[in-house]
Amino acid sequence: MSIEPFILRPGSDLLERQPNIGRMSGDLARIYAGHNYVNDDALQGIGGYLWQALQVDEAALQAARQRAGTRTLPLVIDCDNPAVQQLPWETLYHPTFGFLGREKGFTLVRRSPHAAVSHANGTGPLRVLLFTSLPDDVDAERGRLNVEDEQAHVLEALSPAIAAGKVVLEMPDDGRLATLEQLVAQFRPQLVFLSGHGNFVKPVERDKDPSATFLFEDDDGRGHAVRGERLAQVFIESRVECVVLSACQSGQGASDSLTHGLMWRLAQVGVPHVIGMRESVLDRAGTLFARAFFDAVAQERRIDEALQAGRRAITRPLADQVWRKESGTAEQSLGQWSLPVLLTQAVGRPLIDWGFTPQPPMRSGWDTVRTLDGIQLPARFIGRRSELRQLKGRVFKQLLITAVGGQGKTALAGELALTHQQQGYLVVVWSAHPEDGESWDLFELTLQLKLSSERGKKYDQLLPKLDTEEKRALMLLQLLLEEANSKLLLFFDNLETVQDGATQALTDPRLAAWVGAAQRLTGRGLRLLLTSRWILPGWSAADHFALRPLLYGDFLRLALALQRQGQLPEGFLQARKRLWQVYDVLGGNARGLTFFANAVVGMSAVAETAFLEKLAQATAELQTNMALAEVVAQLPAAADGLLRRLRVYRTTVALEGVVKLGLETDSDDPERALARLLAVSLVERFWDSDWLTPVYQLSNVVASWLEAQDAALPLVWREVAADYQLYLFRQERRTLTQAIATHDALQAAERSAAAQRLALDHIIGRLNRAGLYQTILEDWLPPLREAADAKTRAEAIGQTGKQHLHIGDYATALDYLQQSLAIQQEIGDKSGEGTTLNNISGIYRARGDYATALDYLQQSLAIQQEIGDKSGEGTTLNNISQIFKARGDYATALDYLQQSLAIQQEIG
Repeated sequence: MSIEPFILRPGSDLLERQPNIGRMSGDLARIYAGHNYVNDDALQGIGGYLWQALQVDEAALQAARQRAGTRTLPLVIDCDNPAVQQLPWETLYHPTFGFLGREKGFTLVRRSPHAAVSHANGTGPLRVLLFTSLPDDVDAERGRLNVEDEQAHVLEALSPAIAAGKVVLEMPDDGRLATLEQLVAQFRPQLVFLSGHGNFVKPVERDKDPSATFLFEDDDGRGHAVRGERLAQVFIESRVECVVLSACQSGQGASDSLTHGLMWRLAQVGVPHVIGMRESVLDRAGTLFARAFFDAVAQERRIDEALQAGRRAITRPLADQVWRKESGTAEQSLGQWSLPVLLTQAVGRPLIDWGFTPQPPMRSGWDTVRTLDGIQLPARFIGRRSELRQLKGRVFKQLLITAVGGQGKTALAGELALTHQQQGYLVVVWSAHPEDGESWDLFELTLQLKLSSERGKKYDQLLPKLDTEEKRALMLLQLLLEEANSKLLLFFDNLETVQDGATQALTDPRLAAWVGAAQRLTGRGLRLLLTSRWILPGWSAADHFALRPLLYGDFLRLALALQRQGQLPEGFLQARKRLWQVYDVLGGNARGLTFFANAVVGMSAVAETAFLEKLAQATAELQTNMALAEVVAQLPAAADGLLRRLRVYRTTVALEGVVKLGLETDSDDPERALARLLAVSLVERFWDSDWLTPVYQLSNVVASWLEAQDAALPLVWREVAADYQLYLFRQERRTLTQAIATHDALQAAERSAAAQRLALDHIIGRLNRAGLYQTILEDWLPPLREAADAKTRAEAIGQTGKQHLHIGDYATALDYLQQSLAIQQEIGDKSGEGTTLNNISGIYRARGDYATALDYLQQSLAIQQEIGDKSGEGTTLNNISQIFKARGDYATALDYLQQSLAIQQEIG
């Protein structure tokens, strides 16, 4: 049963009556534009002004809330004045209910002033189009979006509904406008999530209209800015119910018209629900919003309810396992929860008629394969968007793709070969694993049959004079080049089976001759494509592409495909922590996922012990498949020694970190040993775009195999790793990621006291500012509360109280803070005592007991003045001013603020 929305009608003269609101709105927009932190106090300030300006009948609102009962009450901003519509209504703050655009029990949306919806709701399943645009020429430092991260969390949210047949998801790896048009017409989505870069420009000249654009990709992968009116044409005569514009400034509009702006243009052509972002939005905030929004959509919630859930999620961190996996890369949301805006023509209108019987997807279609000159490829290539873009845009003469087994080298190279075939190339394939036992004689015969009769006769005539394998290969390839109008691609797959384990040289002389002949012809139109687990000796780095492990989102898509084939237990995709664990342990290896799926097939409920046993079984199978024992046995002593020492690094490390591990003798060369490990894919090499350097790491699969062979890691190696990580943190990389890596290294080196101080001084504060209170409470503070040093122990106990204060558990917070205070008073830690008194005051302030809060603050201030703690004194004076502000004593509040300002200016 639908619920009647409560309409909020700002007067058209609101800005004339309340000009201060316009100024506050402009100030807020400028803060967001600078990516500065916006706390709830600031949002409450403007939100409270907006609520007062509405002059709402409180009795009517209370009655509407009471009628709604346990259901959500939609609040609708209804105003035809463009300037009033552009105010930040999502910050609306009620003195009793709080932020109406965020709290449970309400939703806050804006009414679209455009024509009513002309089409009826469609039937299920819900068709979702997740369309992302990421041009190659966007500023690499400031403009690159984490597309893979966003896609992974959307897929994670929708996977159970997809497996149940309630949702169909399309995620193209192509960001062109033409592709969007084609998919809207052919896929017929009801929900389109458009992710990329948006822009809204207000012209200086008064006679020109504002410009709203979305940045698509062009045919070459560069940016192609499309105006809002052109984007809106894509949705004319479509059945799309909702478009989500996950793009900066996509929710902005003009102050003199309700048609300018991306969101407003789409609503104008009749899209029932349009969501945009009022200001510039950070990647992390967008990802948090997308995850929670699609979680709610999968639960058949209304669009306004999904929006409200998304706003709430921006105030919380991602799941703890995601945080740990990303090693501390999460950003603060910076108060961005109020940026998503919903413009709707019918707030209660559902996306589809959910009264249908879901039909789980048929397994056929996922079991089929494509063939390319005799080799089998997946029916549909999954993921690797960045690799495909990089390689498809690369004009290569010869290209060797390497990776450990199971990372999809053949699938990726096959996709490149198919692209060449579509461009008119003649593609010839030889695999070291031919299913029919194909010999070289048969392979050569197959090539001869691709020749015209005239060229075939020419080859037969010349054959007796071609007395070496390379001469025969050279002649046959030359004739094939003529046949193909100088467009020939030769693809050699799985070469590791014909490479020497010690030297990586090709052991098959006929194959070596063919590779050599092909290399001689690459300047005449022939392209040579090869795959192997190992690098060929002397192969140029410019002609080599080392394949990274699958990203989590691609891994999820493969898991979904396996579940459709009945190879993963029902409901396994809902176990998100386990999915992360499988991904992490297997290092994103697709073949490892297949091994795991085969191990758990038929298990109705995966018990924890059984799950871990099956994961260990899949890991062992993967290690055997990778032939780790055989490969390691072929290593020279120096490379073997370096491999075992590299276990001390738990994160990627630059070359200097590898070199610092040293080797057994002075004559050994660490760089040469590392090159050998890279050649056989025992070490992975990545490019660190933040520090512009290559970095190296053992995969989890290799590290766990080494640990099984030799569990002991000498303390001297662990100390080297700790010293290096500590040097990086102190001298070069004062980042949270490096702080966590250093903490782990110090712990491994049994330097607990140093690790504890690092956590308290450089990690917990940053996690606290990012809102990761539960992560701090569960993962960081418990061992610190047991520290041998009393000062450290007291600080950790105090931090525990502080985190409980943040999550609203005041009784527990007070208990911990009083314990901390007692220890600090006992050991004479005046600085810690002042800080703890300040934190205790926060509890009483939150409870509204301003007198007690002020008493604790004054005690704190006295201690800080006594010991000369200027920084603490400035903070406490600022907090005292907030007490007087809450009491309405603005003159005294201003006095304390000015004292605080003077101290801050004094200490810089």
